[in-house]
Amino acid sequence: MTRFFAQLFEFEREETAGETLRFQVFQAFVLGMAVYWAWVWGLDIERIPAIIAPQGIARDIDLSFLAGSQLPLAIAALVTLCAAGAWPERTARGSLTLLVVLLHVQYVARHCLGKVAHGSQYVGLGILMLTLAAWLMPSGSAQRRFALGSTLLFMGTGYMFAAFSKLFARGLAWPDGHHLWMWIAEKGIDVTSDLGAERLNLVQRLSLEHWWVATALLAGGLVTELCGMLLWFRSTRTYATVAFVGLHVGVYASLGILFDAYIVQLLIVGLPLPLLFDRGLQWRRQRRGNLPLRV
Repeated sequence: MTRFFAQLFEFEREETAGETLRFQVFQAFVLGMAVYWAWVWGLDIERIPAIIAPQGIARDIDLSFLAGSQLPLAIAALVTLCAAGAWPERTARGSLTLLVVLLHVQYVARHCLGKVAHGSQYVGLGILMLTLAAWLMPSGSAQRRFALGSTLLFMGTGYMFAAFSKLFARGLAWPDGHHLWMWIAEKGIDVTSDLGAERLNLVQRLSLEHWWVATALLAGGLVTELCGMLLWFRSTRTYATVAFVGLHVGVYASLGILFDAYIVQLLIVGLPLPLLFDRGLQWRRQRRGNLPLRV
């Protein structure tokens, strides 16, 4: 385990400018999305007169006072302030801690009204890892490595647990193409209600016409999810990231469900962006060095 965590977090290796820049992109993305969802959820909660089906902490804490009031917008404003306060090192701990609490309350209140975007859950994970890093790690470099490494750890674990839940529920029969037929039909109800008519794309038509195509799509997705641990290792991370993006493209093509925020976060933490950033910075320095002196 010591060797595993050593290669995942790489605390002993010197941090490059590209790695620092990747972390800044990651931090800007998760904090920006936190602010976006806080306001979107706040506007939704404000329009609903009552909490319909309490979920999560709402089963133990009465959040009905948020429904139909201005308080969700006040929470969104506080989340915005906390996101801004997360950048200065001296205020990061308190700001991130308060942001996690407020955003979770907003998330639970909105979830009591119906499903929320799956991508928001992994953005929440990223913010939680930023918060733990700020409290547990002694230096800025260690905080950045812990936040990114632990995010990769739990994202990979999430994929594997998604596959395990499917196998526990249906066993090896889960990839049966008939299941995809049922899900396409169920999703078609939403499409018909929005557009007034059912519209099937090429992937959906092929899946419905050929059982083996539907089965192959489901089997490929299941096998890909089982490989979630490949995100943990530098040597396989890029390939796993591309495979998981392909998985989500397949989900969108077959069921019309787009995990857009999650895909962006996956690309940020999974692709070798530091290498590209370092090469770009090196090219910029070389260009500056070749410029003629101005008199």
